[in-house]
Amino acid sequence: PGDKSLSGNGHSASVDCVIVGGGITGLCIAQALATKHRNVAPNVIVTEARDRVGGNINTVERDGYLWEEGPNSFQPSDPMLTMAVDSGLKDDLVLGDPTAPRFVLWDGQLRPVPSKPSDLPFFDLMSIGGKLRAGFGALGLRPPPPGREESVEEFVRRNLGDEVFERLIEPFCSGVYAGDPAKLSMKAAFGKVWMLEQNGGSIIGGTFKAIQERNKNPKPPRDPRLPKPKGQTVGSFRKGLTMLPEAIASSLGSNIKLSWKLLGISKLDNREYSLTYETPEGSVTVQSKSVVLTIPSHIASNILNPLSTTAAEALSKFYYPPVAAVSIS
Repeated sequence: PGDKSLSGNGHSASVDCVIVGGGITGLCIAQALATKHRNVAPNVIVTEARDRVGGNINTVERDGYLWEEGPNSFQPSDPMLTMAVDSGLKDDLVLGDPTAPRFVLWDGQLRPVPSKPSDLPFFDLMSIGGKLRAGFGALGLRPPPPGREESVEEFVRRNLGDEVFERLIEPFCSGVYAGDPAKLSMKAAFGKVWMLEQNGGSIIGGTFKAIQERNKNPKPPRDPRLPKPKGQTVGSFRKGLTMLPEAIASSLGSNIKLSWKLLGISKLDNREYSLTYETPEGSVTVQSKSVVLTIPSHIASNILNPLSTTAAEALSKFYYPPVAAVSIS
């Protein structure tokens, strides 16, 4: 239960953990602590500066239409499906048709992206030469790793060739990360693919090695509560993605504090933290054993500057690319 003594007029209260930021990251952490790690932190609050939860997730329903003004889908991995089921949204899950093709606009024409291995010889997004270059590169016939961290562009061009990068990966990076693949770290953005080459000497070699390891060490039984997607697809909810943060917030009840603006954090002599907030009820001070920041890096930079100038300086350097979402009926 939330600490009901948290009130205004400079009141001070103590909790086990404060999660700063009521976006999907902060809410999922709070839900995990509440459902799986209550013995570690039984008293957790989530503070959000805005008057709603969800962060960048923002579903709008108007004039008979439903659209997203932030992210529009998710990968239905088991952790994601677990979060949905734990939030009571199993019956509201909507999974896309795994056979529906995705398209890339290339040379004035929409061209389908291959969705399964049997599509590879026949799709027309790449030339025969480009396909051969990708195949030989995946087998290991390509330049060796440079011995330093590679960008997504460097890794893909070296392993799979220019056409794979320009016609498949660059559009994918733009849509998923809204970032420049020449600046994105391959290890950070596509760590599983990066690890294939590290472990197996090539992408194909790493894939075979991963299959062997998986056969030797099978995964634990899958949670029987989880639905089984019928293929590679994306998911959402019946009334849009905002259903998830709203469901988590509802389950957490009074542990969610809206319109709480964090003014500063200080470290106490007992190794705990003191957080000062501006709230609709006035100033509130919260003492906490731990703090989780799930806020934009430039805001975290300002807040952490009195505690660590090194951390603040590093956080201030993160670049957030601007994104425009256009919904067309």
